[in-house]
Amino acid sequence: MIPVKRHEDSLRSLSPLELERFQREGLLTGFQLYSAERAGAIRAALHDVLSHQSTAPYHQVFPAEDRRVFDRHLDRRLVYELLTLPQVIRPITQILGDDVMLFRSQFFEKPPYGPEIPWHQESYFWGVEKGWVTMWLAVDETTPENGAMRVITGSHTDTRDHLSVPPNSNYWSTFTLAATPRESDNIVDCSMPAGHFMLFDDLLHNSRRNSTALPRISLAARYARTDFAMTNDLANYGCLMVSGRKGGSGLRFLSPPDGGPSLADV
Repeated sequence: MIPVKRHEDSLRSLSPLELERFQREGLLTGFQLYSAERAGAIRAALHDVLSHQSTAPYHQVFPAEDRRVFDRHLDRRLVYELLTLPQVIRPITQILGDDVMLFRSQFFEKPPYGPEIPWHQESYFWGVEKGWVTMWLAVDETTPENGAMRVITGSHTDTRDHLSVPPNSNYWSTFTLAATPRESDNIVDCSMPAGHFMLFDDLLHNSRRNSTALPRISLAARYARTDFAMTNDLANYGCLMVSGRKGGSGLRFLSPPDGGPSLADV
């Protein structure tokens, strides 16, 4: 289990040792986005976001379910503000540099007794060079029992093969391919309290089944430099600048949303 670090200065800078560790292991933990006292209210507000499909024109090409869970930072002010708080952006700019965009976000809803998500790596499916950072926020407390994420530190140095998932596997239905951990892999359990988050590179990751009777919600966001080599599919996604300038990038940049309540209203 990841030890919980409590920092008096939530806007602290990453130390040289932390930056070196991120380059080596691909993982930094112990960040807190909001207090335990606010966790319940923010969870309720995010649950309300998930109870409606996005009405943003950009999202109407998505299937109905995707309009609930993908890229809600483009249509809901609350989601946008959570993903661009200084507690998130400051360490990310130390890793990536001053010019940073937010190009994807996704809610993950693991239902009661929900199935396992197999080991996988985004670079295999996206077919892009590495160069992004993922922020993963525990909207609910995550534990081994409710399917907390696990990562393999150091696995970001290469993209591993993914093989066909056997038809009788008890995996999340959207996965037909999965990777297999090596005997030498260092698997880290990423359990954490609600309101805490971690940053990770293109690590192999999975989550076990939720063995409890309660749902578990998390929120992930992907950040990259504006020269990120996106595929055609990813290039069609709207990007938001969160730090610095977009320069001469040919990507599609959108304006921050103003729909729904803001973080100050929650």
